[in-house]
Amino acid sequence: MRPTINVTEVRNNLSQLGRAMQALTDKDAYIGIPEDKTAREKAGDTGISNAYLAYIHEHGVPEKNIPARPHLVPGIQDIQDKAVKLLEQAAKQALECKPEAVDSALNKIGLLGQNAVRARFVNNDWPALADSTLDYQPLHKNDQGVALTDKKGKPKRKKSRRDRERTNPLIDTSQLRKAYTFVIRKRGSR
Repeated sequence: MRPTINVTEVRNNLSQLGRAMQALTDKDAYIGIPEDKTAREKAGDTGISNAYLAYIHEHGVPEKNIPARPHLVPGIQDIQDKAVKLLEQAAKQALECKPEAVDSALNKIGLLGQNAVRARFVNNDWPALADSTLDYQPLHKNDQGVALTDKKGKPKRKKSRRDRERTNPLIDTSQLRKAYTFVIRKRGSR
C-alpha cells in the first residue's frame, strides 16, 4: 500500500482583507447639491444658489408664504431599504477580499439617491402654486437684463407658467432638480 500525501496551500489574504475593510469604512456616498453645482444660470440680481434655494424649498419660509416642499429627505427615505441591501452585499464581498465591490455599491446608492430625489420633483403631494404665480407674466429682458419694449413703448412680457403648462411647483427651468447629484468621498474630506 502506498502512502498518500495531501498538500494544502495556505494563503495569507490579511492585507487584502484589511484593504477591503478599510474601503468599506473609509468612504461615504453624499447625495445633494455639491459646491461646484450650486451656481444657477441667469440668477439675475438675486445671486441665489441652488443649494440655498433647495434649503428654502425643503423647509419652507412661512413668513414669506413659501410652503415646505420636501424632496431631499423623502427621496433618501425612498431608497433606504435598497441602500441597506447594497451595503450588506458589499460587506460580504469585502470579506471575500473584493474592495472594488464597495465602490460599486456606493456608486449604485448614489445614483439611486440622485434619481429618487429628482423623481420627488414630479411625484409629490406638495401644495399647488398660487394662482398669482401661475398667471404671472415676467418681463422679457435682453442679455444685459434690460426689459424689452414693443413699438408703443410697452414692456414685452413672456408667457405665464399656466400658458406654458408648467404648473408643477419647482419645475420651470429644472435647474434645481438637475443640480441634485452624488459624490463619493473619503470620510472627513471636503
